[in-house]
Amino acid sequence: MCWRKAGGAAAWNVLDNPAFDHFYNLEYDQALAGFMASEARHPESAAIENHIAQTILFREMFRAGMLQTEMLNSSNSFLKMPKLRMSAADEQQFTDSIHRAMELAQSRLADDPNDAAALYALGVSYGLLGQYNFMVRKAYLDALHDITHARKFHERVTRINPSMVDAQLTQGVYDYVVGSLYFGWKMIGFLAGFQDNRERGIATILRVVGEGSENQIDAAIVLTTIYRREHRSADAICVLKPLIPLLPRNYLLRLELAGMYGDQGDRVAALNVLDQVERLWHEHAPGYEMLTPDLLRTVREHILTTFASNGTSVRG
Repeated sequence: MCWRKAGGAAAWNVLDNPAFDHFYNLEYDQALAGFMASEARHPESAAIENHIAQTILFREMFRAGMLQTEMLNSSNSFLKMPKLRMSAADEQQFTDSIHRAMELAQSRLADDPNDAAALYALGVSYGLLGQYNFMVRKAYLDALHDITHARKFHERVTRINPSMVDAQLTQGVYDYVVGSLYFGWKMIGFLAGFQDNRERGIATILRVVGEGSENQIDAAIVLTTIYRREHRSADAICVLKPLIPLLPRNYLLRLELAGMYGDQGDRVAALNVLDQVERLWHEHAPGYEMLTPDLLRTVREHILTTFASNGTSVRG
């Protein structure tokens, strides 16, 4: 059964901020400009510093073609992702923003150790630092330490203020990712004795999709990635489809939808979606000018190859 966001499309209020609207529609230069303008108005905001760092990191992931879930389909393939290359300037701006966010959050915590907003911001900083160490430095142990710190800070947030459902996203991702690691990784130091909580992680992320106020889009995208990795394409489609009208310029969502129909063996639905994408590209629809013919061709060839190899399992 598909999830339902309480309040319908109007509940996705994060998109009321133009910088977030640009961010989720893959327009990272515009998003970065918006967040930096906010930084100038609110120089003491750890949250804005985190948004700047996240935008820089995701812009590089987008440029490197790493924002599609296909890379996560096979077991533990996220450990084999290629190293993300960042320019020295981008890397410096990312680390400066993360360190600034941490300093601002820790300053608030010095005055009030139970400041939920500061704890949340600090957890986000550690989560982003973990992504950086994982993808850019390929320092896996450092990344695991960082995401563990992020989980602990967000668990404190949940204890202090259970209504801050957004803080549960990090906890859900941690449960799923660590639960998916090989046994040898789980035996490393601070992970020893960690129980396999993949299903709990999925349930937690699903709650953020339905009840979160800021992280619901991130949670939905993470959940589609997990469902596809778990070969639960029908569930992935249920989560993904409501995002497409909300983020009309994000062509990756439609390409992912075509791939998910392909996973199900539904040839007609998959090719219909690809035809829609190609039509929007030819019509120069907003956002689709960033789509390259090579990517469109690659996705179509991949799906057709999957159908050919499946033979009689193909419908339509």
